[in-house]
Amino acid sequence: AVVSTQSTGGRPPVLSSALAIYRHVSALASGCGSTTMGIQSEGQFGTTPGLIFGFPVSVSEGKVAVREVGELPENLQTLISAQDNMLRVEKQVALGECDEYEKALLHSEAALWSILENPKLKRELEEREVARIAAEEAERKAAEARAKEEAKKKAEEEALRKAEEEAAAAAAAEEA
Repeated sequence: AVVSTQSTGGRPPVLSSALAIYRHVSALASGCGSTTMGIQSEGQFGTTPGLIFGFPVSVSEGKVAVREVGELPENLQTLISAQDNMLRVEKQVALGECDEYEKALLHSEAALWSILENPKLKRELEEREVARIAAEEAERKAAEARAKEEAKKKAEEEALRKAEEEAAAAAAAEEA
């Protein structure tokens, strides 16, 4: 079976969800100076109040506070606005408030993709993807090297054990 890893940092969605849950619970239990957490919007960063949105937060004594980050770059504000629009449409569809949900979702998705087609943003996203792939490849090669080193070490230990057994057997044969 093929497991989609789209938009999840290369992990299957179920693992990304589990990791997000773990990070949320850990931040709530231990506190955290800076993390991203999915919480209900109160209109921060121009989002629609009531939507669940990922915000930069700090957590102290179990209390979550959205962090102020100052002025947002225009391209980031545009992405937030497009994502907000998509979440509003998805909420309307989920609540049965939208008769032409397929059309609404396609329109919202098209708006998001048009933003992502911005040449500068597209180049930045491609560079990040290349860097992510390179990092994964480097980690894969490092894991292979560690596995080869471990196999070599086990083979050497086995050869040493076998040589010791043969020497002990030879010594026992000489004594007999």
